[in-house]
Amino acid sequence: MRQSSTQTGAKGIVSGFVSNIATWIEQFQISQNDLPIDNADTSTWEFTFKIWDSTTADLTLTSGSEITVTQGDIGTLFAIEADVPTTMSGDYHADLLETRADGNTVHWLHGTVTFNS
Repeated sequence: MRQSSTQTGAKGIVSGFVSNIATWIEQFQISQNDLPIDNADTSTWEFTFKIWDSTTADLTLTSGSEITVTQGDIGTLFAIEADVPTTMSGDYHADLLETRADGNTVHWLHGTVTFNS
């Protein structure tokens, strides 16, 4: 049985399509009550993608490497620039996690991202 991308304990839902034959360049913003996420630019962020029944990620993007995190006036801006393996094709679970300086982890986004050419 395939899990619905709308059933999540995360704060929000992510979905979309990514090409596996070009560099992935994209920006998105998250806000809380029209404000940036507190201390988001000092946290560690991971955006993971895995096949439905896998326990390990097929692709992990991290802040300071493939993800740049900056604070705006009304939200936190995430800029992705990453090469995607051409072997990634189809639907993947996507999760965006923040690990704060105090060691706590916040699950911000969950959903389905489709990789194709």
